[in-house]
Amino acid sequence: MPKKTKARILHVDDNQDTRLLMAAVLGDAQYGVMTAGTIAEALQLAREIEFDLFILDIRLDDGTGIELCQKLRDVQPNVGVLYYSAYASDSEQQKALAMCGDSYLRKPVGIADLEEAVASLLAKKGVGVEAAPTEEAPAAQPPA
Repeated sequence: MPKKTKARILHVDDNQDTRLLMAAVLGDAQYGVMTAGTIAEALQLAREIEFDLFILDIRLDDGTGIELCQKLRDVQPNVGVLYYSAYASDSEQQKALAMCGDSYLRKPVGIADLEEAVASLLAKKGVGVEAAPTEEAPAAQPPA
């Protein structure tokens, strides 16, 4: 029986090694991770699969993570977006988040910090949060 994943994540980065590392790290944390190297690949996957989180690099070979964020929001408007990039001053981070996106991690980042940022953003979006029990019929009593 396949393992149940906590959430479906699309990670977009033009560096294959970064994609492989991210998929391994988040996969070990029980997330289902798909990767893309270009905006075109990411948009195709987003049209085919419902994701719970997008993790985007800012600089991609065919555009920017901000442009991709805006396009992804047209396809899946309620999905959280976490930027994960080595390129950004504080003002660039603020600009990116003001235009599109929910959170920003600057590379390099430790595994625990990455997992915490992912879990926090998913929780804010209501993914992986247990629903409160509903009041239905009382539990069956064991026979006397």
